[in-house]
This record gives sequence, C-alpha cells and structure tokens, in this order.
Amino acid sequence: AGVLVYGGNQIIDGDKTVGEFMSFFTAMGLIFEPLRRVANVSGAWQAARASLERIQDVFDAKPTITSPTTPKPAILAPENADIFLNNVVVRYGDEPALAGATFTAKAGQTTALVGASGAGKSTVFNVLTRLVDPSDGTITIHDTKSTELSITDLRALYSVVTQDAPMFDESLRDNIVLNTKDVTDESLAGAIEAAHLTEVVSALPNGLESPAGPRGSALSGGQRQRVAIARALLRDAPVLLLDEATSALDAQSEVRVQAALDDLAKDRTTLVIAHRLSTIRNADKIVVMDQGRVVDEGRHEELLERGGVYASLYALQFANS
Repeated sequence: AGVLVYGGNQIIDGDKTVGEFMSFFTAMGLIFEPLRRVANVSGAWQAARASLERIQDVFDAKPTITSPTTPKPAILAPENADIFLNNVVVRYGDEPALAGATFTAKAGQTTALVGASGAGKSTVFNVLTRLVDPSDGTITIHDTKSTELSITDLRALYSVVTQDAPMFDESLRDNIVLNTKDVTDESLAGAIEAAHLTEVVSALPNGLESPAGPRGSALSGGQRQRVAIARALLRDAPVLLLDEATSALDAQSEVRVQAALDDLAKDRTTLVIAHRLSTIRNADKIVVMDQGRVVDEGRHEELLERGGVYASLYALQFANS
C-alpha cells in the first residue's frame, strides 16, 4: 500500500510515468520468489552443515584399538592356527557379554559354539578379530597373543561367512574377488566350483560380469551365501568363522550351502555359531555357552549323555521329531 501511495504521488507530480511505476512494481513482485529460494537454500545448507559436522567427528575420532608398536610376525601356516581363549571378560556397559570364557579351538578342527541368544557367541567372534578388546583375559593364536599382532595381520587370518553376506552393486566377479590380491582365472574358477556356484554363473546372461544388484538383489539368499563362501575360499585364510551361515535358507539351498561349507572347512581351524544343532552334530568339539561362560564342551554324543544345557537345547529343538 505504501508503494502504491508513494508511486501515485510521483505520477501526479509528474516525476514518474505510469510505465515507469508499473515496471518498478512488477520488479518488486518478481524479487520475492528468488528471495524465497535463497531462504530455502539457507535451510538446506544448515542441514548439510550438521551432516558435515557429524562426518568430521568420525574423521577426527581416534581408534581405541590399534596395532602394537613392534608387532610380531604373522601366523601363516594353517597347522599353527590353534586358538586359546583364557578367562576372557568383555563388558558392554555394566553387563558382561563374556564372563571368564575359556576354551581351545584346535588347528584343522571344527569347533562349534552353541547356547541361547545372549550367551556370548557373537562376542567371541568380535574379540577374535579385535572388533572389541577384552577387559580381562587373553586370546592366543598358537603361541602369540592377538594383541601382539598387527590388526592387518590378525584379520588376515580369518575368513568370515555370516547369515547376511554383504554384497555390493558390482559384478559377480568383483563381489567374489573384493580386495584379494593376485587372483588368477584358475583360482577363481576353483573357488566358484568348490562353492557350488558354477551352475549359477552359467545361467547368468553375462556370467561373472553380470551385476549382483544393490545388496545382491539379483541373487537368491542361497546364491548370496555361496558367493560369500567362494570369497572365503579365494581368501584362503587359515581360520574360518561361520556365523549362522545357513539359518535363513530353505531346505534345498541349505543342502547346497552346507556342502560348500564342508569343503571350505577342510584343513582349516573352523569356529561355527549355530542355533540349529543338526548342522554341528559332526563337529570335532562343541562348546556350550551360557550367560557369557563356557559351561560344557565335548562331542555331540558326550554332551547328550551328560545332560545339562546342551541336552536341554537338543530336546527343545527335536521335541517333535
């Protein structure tokens, strides 16, 4: 209204023409939309700034788990990959996830970890790979403490196959090879065959160059698991960690994946987490865990004879059999 009164007086006095006033008035109207956009940019910048600050916090964070100043040589021979946990204690807050866990996984043998949810099985894998460090106790590989090895050398000892195998939106070849060095066509073909993936690769339009899709969406659950097994075979690490590797599969896929896992575990130190006890009946040793402690260990038949936690879990699972 003020603009109209001021402009009207200017026109009456002859200082401005009607055309000049309308040009000015139109320009005033057109400037509001750019100003509104500038305000929106400011809001978007504030949101981006908050995200950048959080990213910077991650970059500035100092790792609490580091390699020793003078690490010991890496353990390369599979026959030296004995693993000893001695009175290991891990706490998340006030609650102990492991409360003095002690057991041995002998080189070249399969050791299964069983127990109810929250018993500490996954935490064992975390301390082995130093994703967390225990507040007390030691983890020894052959005659070397895990904290005496560089983190790179320590984690190079392990191949891991989990229930939810991580996949990338790249070719099948890239998903199998990842960062494994000096991979030949022969070794890749051998890993694919041992993982029972040959038929899958042959059925794809571009073979190994076919895209896996976001998070492996172009493959079924069983096929993704076999890709993870081929990845582990190609890595050829002396220790194999299997975390519920077949629990989410249908019966047909489980048979194929289990066969591939059996081939993968040969001559390796293998630790298996399993809730389905049928998959670990033939393990060389079964370690029974409860509330962060090892409460029993032995072979399947021995544990059933002794009763206890394992016999209770077995009876619960096979009550209807």
